[in-house]
Amino acid sequence: MAKQRASRNADSRPSLPVAKYAGRYRDPWYGEITIATERDALVLHFDHTPSLVADMEHWQYDTFKARWRDRSLDADAFVTFALNPDGAISQMKMAPVSPLTDFSFDFQDLLFTPVVTPGATSTAHP
Repeated sequence: MAKQRASRNADSRPSLPVAKYAGRYRDPWYGEITIATERDALVLHFDHTPSLVADMEHWQYDTFKARWRDRSLDADAFVTFALNPDGAISQMKMAPVSPLTDFSFDFQDLLFTPVVTPGATSTAHP
């Protein structure tokens, strides 16, 4: 983890305004999650697992660090967004922050894509 911190570009900025990352995302296996803005910060909510709520802080570039509010969950995660050439979010992936994270937290196997609102031509971002 010290190596991660040392290689981090702390001066980098997200490609988009933070609020543009907010919205609903879907993984074919898990279902939907919500990334909301609360007090000008991002918060990750796993819709089917109400105890999985994480405050997200910018890590570097388009990666944020999700810190679970329930600290008994020793499995903080990196949340990384990929963008299309037009700047729209194409997908979001997660990876454990620590290599010691229990394998049962299989969020690294999930691939989330933005949920498109019916009748809209772009993702449902506020």
